[in-house]
Amino acid sequence: MIFANGDKIITYQEDASVIKNIKVQYDKNGLHIDNPYIGEVAFTKNTVSFYYDPVVVMENENTIEPASYIISIVEPVLDSVSGGK
Repeated sequence: MIFANGDKIITYQEDASVIKNIKVQYDKNGLHIDNPYIGEVAFTKNTVSFYYDPVVVMENENTIEPASYIISIVEPVLDSVSGGK
């Protein structure tokens, strides 16, 4: 499950084994997420969170839904690493 977690965070929540695999891939190659809007990436046992600045996304991408934009960037990558769970 992926969702906006407040105004500046997108969080992906899944089983701990899936998050562990994502963390391994992230440590190895950054998940191939090369996006100037995504700052810090934080892991917990069951989540991975992506921090971003919604104002910058809104201004540069001409959108009123910055969370949706960030989700569209990270979701395909997370699906490929997690097996589409």
